[in-house]
Amino acid sequence: MRIEVKDLKYVYSPKSPFEKVALDGISFTVNSGDTLGIVGSTGSGKSTLCRHLNALVKLQSGEITVGDIRLNSKRVDLKQLRKNVGMLFQFPEYQLFADTVKKDVEFGPLNFGFSQAEAEEAAKRALELVGLDFDEVASKSPFELSGGQMRRVAIAGVLASRPSVLVLDEPTAGLDPVGKREILELVTALKSGVTDTVIIISHNMDEIAEFCNRVIVLDDGKLIADTTPDELFNRSDIVDRTELDYPHTVKIKRLLAAKGVDLDTPALNAKELTSAILRRVKG
Repeated sequence: MRIEVKDLKYVYSPKSPFEKVALDGISFTVNSGDTLGIVGSTGSGKSTLCRHLNALVKLQSGEITVGDIRLNSKRVDLKQLRKNVGMLFQFPEYQLFADTVKKDVEFGPLNFGFSQAEAEEAAKRALELVGLDFDEVASKSPFELSGGQMRRVAIAGVLASRPSVLVLDEPTAGLDPVGKREILELVTALKSGVTDTVIIISHNMDEIAEFCNRVIVLDDGKLIADTTPDELFNRSDIVDRTELDYPHTVKIKRLLAAKGVDLDTPALNAKELTSAILRRVKG
């Protein structure tokens, strides 16, 4: 699903002593099939921007179009918009609330007009998609599960309504390295048959480098770059200005280059870096 954002501006507490410009003239397009990373320092406007996409933050100025829904129209079908754009907030397991996993995952579909039978089928399918056995977990309290399982249940709750766009705000925050890898590989797998467009907010540049095909950079409410991960991590001026870090593989590549060992790859993930080093050794 295509998303167009034009000249988006947003001010918190306007015309008060606490006025704060959160977004200042943001324009970009998300194409169907993109995995778009949104990065920037704390307070740069990332979360405020994403909450506009399903109208959790009311549009003040500018234009946003999600599929065929124009958010600056007089009448916006919020239910359809929020079905189209599924949003997973940071630490989503804290948003679980029902007394069973089944009820929690069914909540979204029921709210969007599914029948009870349809909602149950959607919940079963969503739980299976995230690697949980429906019969095993359906009647359990979400709070009996491990942290990683709880996050999977939260993701299933968003997926059950079959969104076309999935927005993830720091999806791996608080997880151990194995848990982080599992969640990101799950998101990649979901793109093959569930949701065609993914937007990821992250401070983890390894995740952005490996899993995103595009990245936009925010700084103090302004969009200062719309590029690819490879191009971004070759722009030290942008990385340094926004206090972003470099992916570990890029750091290793730069250290090797300083020793006179140049590699023929962007080295955005461990597989690329390892292959490039082996080619260099053999060559």
